[in-house]
Order: sequence, then structure tokens, then C-alpha cells
Amino acid sequence: MTQSNSSLEKATKKTLTLSWQEWLTVHAVVTASAPAGGSYEVTVVVNTDLPMDHPQLSSLLDAERIVIEIATFTDGRVFGLARLLRDKIGFDGELEVSGDFLPDQISFLERCGVNSFSGEDIVKDAFNYYSGFYQPPRLGIDEVTFIRQSRVESS
Repeated sequence: MTQSNSSLEKATKKTLTLSWQEWLTVHAVVTASAPAGGSYEVTVVVNTDLPMDHPQLSSLLDAERIVIEIATFTDGRVFGLARLLRDKIGFDGELEVSGDFLPDQISFLERCGVNSFSGEDIVKDAFNYYSGFYQPPRLGIDEVTFIRQSRVESS
């Protein structure tokens, strides 16, 4: 049985995990030596102190995965940072949250563009906590407004 080119390519890629500061230092070298589809799978680990107006924030588009570390569950900057990375920067790779977050925050983080969570045991039933939201989802479907409009139209 032979491997396909894409699975063979995936098997030969090396994983490179960098902090934000390391990413800024080696970004030019990594992208020059391993352009898109090259031999490195890059994960950049950032925290919520990341300046949202940093001039090199768009360089994260070259990473395959971004991990946002949360120091405490009360740090709401993670929601804005995830939204910024998805909507303003256009990052379409894996966006993971790691650290101190609560199960009831998971569905809100998903709505902001997070698609991976560390601590999978926390995640199991988190998406079943709520049936409606006031925060508009990333994809533009405002569920609460839709529900209210349907109630008004049916009465």
C-alpha cells in the first residue's frame, strides 16, 4: 500500500512551536527556508497581552496553528483576540485556547472563531449549555434577533 503525496508530505513535516517573541525573531528565516507547504508545521503560542495593533500581527497568517494562552478565566481579551485573528487578520488555520477557562465560556469562544481547546474533558458537554445567545456569531447569523422576530411575526 502506498501513501498519497499529501499524507507523505504531512508525515515528513517537522513541528515547530514558537512563542510570539521567538516568532518575531525567526519569522523571516522560517518563511524564507520553508515557504507554504514547506517542511515545517509552525505553531505560535501567544497570550492575551499580545498588542492587537502590532504591525507584524498579520505575519501570523504564515502559521498553521495559533495557541492563545489564558492566565485566568476572567481575562476577556481572549474573545477580542480570537475575533481579530479570524475576522481582521483572516487567519484560517487552527486557533486553540489553552489555560484557565471555564466550560461555559467554550461556546462563546467557538463563536469568536476558536476551533480547538486544550483539556478535552472540559469540552465534552460545554456546547449544550445554552440555547440562545445575545452575542452575534462570527458568521453573521444573529440567533436572538431571529428568535425575537419569529415570535413577533407569530403573534
